[in-house]
Amino acid sequence: MPPQNNNLYEVLEIPFGATTEEIKSSFRRLAKLYHPDNPITGSYAKFQSIHFAYQTLTGDSRKHYDDEFKKNYAKAFLKRKLEEHPIVLPVSRVRFTTGIIDLAKRGLMRKGFRNKDRRKVTGIDYDLVIDLKESETVRPVIAVIPLTVRIVCRDCMGSDPHCPACNGRGSYKGYRKLNVEFPVSTLIPSKIFEFDLSKFRPDSFTHFKKKILRVKLLIHKNIPLRTKTAV
Repeated sequence: MPPQNNNLYEVLEIPFGATTEEIKSSFRRLAKLYHPDNPITGSYAKFQSIHFAYQTLTGDSRKHYDDEFKKNYAKAFLKRKLEEHPIVLPVSRVRFTTGIIDLAKRGLMRKGFRNKDRRKVTGIDYDLVIDLKESETVRPVIAVIPLTVRIVCRDCMGSDPHCPACNGRGSYKGYRKLNVEFPVSTLIPSKIFEFDLSKFRPDSFTHFKKKILRVKLLIHKNIPLRTKTAV
């Protein structure tokens, strides 16, 4: 006899709560298809499963089965649906590794210092950290990353030193939120990702300050409280 924990509605290719008439109609269709006497599509194991499902869902044991189904399969279904939808992390989960003030205190903002030089001194070869809880790694994750951009003046296209819109600067500073999705398979502790920011430009007028963004994932049992620092 087939195991009791099979999804019998799935076996009969009908939804949960189907009427007795629907169950009988589906059983007759599938029985003809998988009956062992059918030389082309017959299957003894499949027919046994179909017959068991039919007996259970049209007999006195259906109420008990339905109660168990709602406890088990309905919960599993909801869990699968939840896992299909990504978690959107709050901006507070995104931490830049070193702020300008911290770098300046260490003398790393002097003229001539490049990012790769700063990385050699600090030992940090990534730009920011994303903090995740262990419980969040069962679903895709979307991180909202605030980044500095330069926006070319649309009035003068950056070419008029007397432009009243940009005061002759040609461009102005702005901020954009970058939404990056991490599939479940990529949520590996301490993994570093490298993003080409040119692929994320919203339009031809907007340029990210950085060309390449390196992001490190940290996974915790609990997210530690941190004081907010200027970026």
